[in-house]
Amino acid sequence: MAGNTVRKYNYEPEEEARKSPRLVVDPQKVPYSTFEKLLAVLGLLGAVALITLNVSASVSATYAQWQLTNVKESITKQKNATADLQQEIGELSSNTRLNKIAQSQGLKLRENNIRTIR
Repeated sequence: MAGNTVRKYNYEPEEEARKSPRLVVDPQKVPYSTFEKLLAVLGLLGAVALITLNVSASVSATYAQWQLTNVKESITKQKNATADLQQEIGELSSNTRLNKIAQSQGLKLRENNIRTIR
């Protein structure tokens, strides 16, 4: 009884398996997991952000240095102008010049009326 029965085998799954591509895993190459891919993308984005911040800070520092140079240059010009004006004040208020002007106006110098204030 058991020997006479014919078993029916279903060969269709094997045919479907042959049609669909099989995943062949190379033991030397392990595929990346989703977490590893996400971690790589986040690392790349972090590196780009840090590079951008570095370039931005460098540009800001260069601009600040340029402004500092301009301010120092304007201070130097102002100091030179002040020194020139002080020298002119010294020349205009010299005793010899004042005496010449006084003599040209007909004034005489009295030593009793002179006070030296420094």
